Amino acid sequence: MTRITGRGRSRWMLAAAAAALLALVAACGGGGGGDNFGSTSAPTAKGSQNGVYHAPQVQAGPGVTFTADTAYTAYNNDAADANSLYNTYVLTQVLSTATWVDANGQVLVNGDVMDGIVQTSTNPQTVQWRIKPGVTWSDGQPWNCKDFYLAYLVGSGKIPGFTPAGTNGYDQIGQAQCLNDQTFQATFAKPYADYMGLFGQGNLDLLPAHVLEAKTGVPDIRQITPQSPPAQIAAITNFWNKGWNGFDKSVDLSSGPYQLDSWVQDQSVKLTRNPAWKGNPGGPESITYRNIADATAEAQALQNNEVQVAAPQVDVNAANLLRGLAAQGVKFQATTGSTYEHLDMNFKNPLFADKAVRQAFAQCVNRQEIVDKLVRGVQPDAAPLQSLIYLPNQQGYQDTYSQIATGNAAQSNQTLTQDGWVKGPDGIYTKNGQRLQFRISHTNVPRRVQTVQLIQAECQQAGMQVVDDNDPNFLDQRVSQGDYDVALFGWINDPFISSHQSIYKTGGGQNWQGYSDPKVDQMMDQAVSNLDPNGFRQTWQDVDRAIAADLPSIPLFVQPNMVGYTDRIDNVYYQPNFGPLYNANEWVVQGG
Repeated sequence: MTRITGRGRSRWMLAAAAAALLALVAACGGGGGGDNFGSTSAPTAKGSQNGVYHAPQVQAGPGVTFTADTAYTAYNNDAADANSLYNTYVLTQVLSTATWVDANGQVLVNGDVMDGIVQTSTNPQTVQWRIKPGVTWSDGQPWNCKDFYLAYLVGSGKIPGFTPAGTNGYDQIGQAQCLNDQTFQATFAKPYADYMGLFGQGNLDLLPAHVLEAKTGVPDIRQITPQSPPAQIAAITNFWNKGWNGFDKSVDLSSGPYQLDSWVQDQSVKLTRNPAWKGNPGGPESITYRNIADATAEAQALQNNEVQVAAPQVDVNAANLLRGLAAQGVKFQATTGSTYEHLDMNFKNPLFADKAVRQAFAQCVNRQEIVDKLVRGVQPDAAPLQSLIYLPNQQGYQDTYSQIATGNAAQSNQTLTQDGWVKGPDGIYTKNGQRLQFRISHTNVPRRVQTVQLIQAECQQAGMQVVDDNDPNFLDQRVSQGDYDVALFGWINDPFISSHQSIYKTGGGQNWQGYSDPKVDQMMDQAVSNLDPNGFRQTWQDVDRAIAADLPSIPLFVQPNMVGYTDRIDNVYYQPNFGPLYNANEWVVQGG
């Protein structure tokens, strides 16, 4: 994951390096109704002007119901055991961030809550986040520098006990302080090129510090340091890690256009307009998010008007059903995505500590067959992904995997034989008494079930016995614990490449597979501090090649984004990093 973030430039001063990095974010392709993939351009945000976003004034309308395949589970989406795109779907309308990402990837300052993001010095690099006066939480308490300082504490690594999913950039801040209630200032110990990605969606959300203070007895979070009493630090970290679990309106506060109203675990969550919101109110009176696991069932729910917006997982049958509903007033989009499907091998399993096994597995997985059978029915020009760092629509993308992940069972057999593996009478290899058998763990998504079936057939020919470990709770309960042999799921490649550090750095918050290479660690440290856009990109390309040589993961394909919606709703679009609800406040809903 990095699942997720966004930032931007404005009329206020912005570092040239950060501005140039925006060029790395290619506009995502659009998609209209009918069968054409990517036939229209992504809409510009209604509230976008001169690099700043303000929630626009839109016509008030009735509530809408939206569906995707997985449930909303957590208000604190940055806790390592909670981080999920599906929480992001909901929280984009609930938690304000310093910046906002348009559908086409443009990063904007969030003008409803910010007066600017200003780099005041380059030596040392010093940045100020200037907060608009009068912004409040839904309980009327100020949304201010305390909330920024709490996020910094969590990500800095200076306070033991926090368990965030990622700390990219925060751990490079040498000194942080609130100059006043409206100004958070960070002085970086090492330059950080992607500083505009801090305090944003999916990169340490700004949670209500005053709630944490009240629950822990801490009078002022800004006074907490590594030298604070251990009991005080333990209270703070325990509450941040677990205190926002479940659902409690008194602590799950809103700083955005909508607030959490009710939650039925594993079924739905309802949002209503936040009366304390200082920006223009959202269009829909309410937004109800239902999770429906089966993609075809999602499409049928839209067909039956049980929901008004549906965003199924990539599924050819669901896509065809949605395409066929035009006469019922249903619009369908299939657009270029930013979520990439991949396989992670767990280094805690002795099998995958053996590089020859990782190589042989990569050689037997026929990625082209997977794409042809499972993706091209939605995106005709889909192809295997050849990078773990960049996507094909990003400057910096290069082919690092076509010669490694070949889909050639004969080559796989040769690799294993040369490494001393011996094929038994049942056709499965063994070595030193260890059988070449392992699980592929995944959620109960039909496309992933089919992916494993294809891999089972492909790798059986290479003397591997692959077991399908289909667990609907895999992403919620097991993946962050490293409870798998091979994990099949998707990461979101957000506009800030530095977010990959938490996945592949030794001990990274999302490095659940236990991968470690000191050379890669050093290269990533160099990359995130490189303020030259060309040098930044080239160093990350070097990182990509080094990771490919180690083979901790196998990229499969970029998932197209699918969304169907009734034509009674205007301005629906699937933002690649945050989903269809990213601009739900801008939706104009007609009728009842």
